Amino acid sequence: MDKNDLIGGGIFIALGISILILTIPFPSLDKDHPGPSLFPNILAALFIFFGSLLLFKARKSSRGKRPTEEASETLPSRNVWNAFFTLGIIVAFMVLESWLGFLLTSFFLLFLFMKKLGTSLFKSVVLSILVTLFTHFIFYKILRVPLSPGLLGW
Repeated sequence: MDKNDLIGGGIFIALGISILILTIPFPSLDKDHPGPSLFPNILAALFIFFGSLLLFKARKSSRGKRPTEEASETLPSRNVWNAFFTLGIIVAFMVLESWLGFLLTSFFLLFLFMKKLGTSLFKSVVLSILVTLFTHFIFYKILRVPLSPGLLGW
């Protein structure tokens, strides 16, 4: 049995259920408006769905393995460090975004993330600029989400 898929699937299902439980007290709006619980509930349903797929995959793959193969499985250390790097990028965004602003923080952290994944310097710069501007356009201009202007005022 693939322990990593079992653990990951269980965690995703537990997160999905906890999100559903936490969104119960959210207020409801008029019948034409979805209300603030719509997106968390969609996220919770996706967590539960994909967690179930992981559990199914783990159960299916365990049928073809011998017990000695299961004991020799280990999680590669590179994958663990990649996960910690991703979490570090998220924490850095939360810390730096109010000080540097959305545009600078998003560009810088996307650039670091792409370089860590092995993308060339040119592609990293161009894609970081395009993804940052696209995200800014969607959230700031279309959805009217207030984003931090930061250090430079833009």
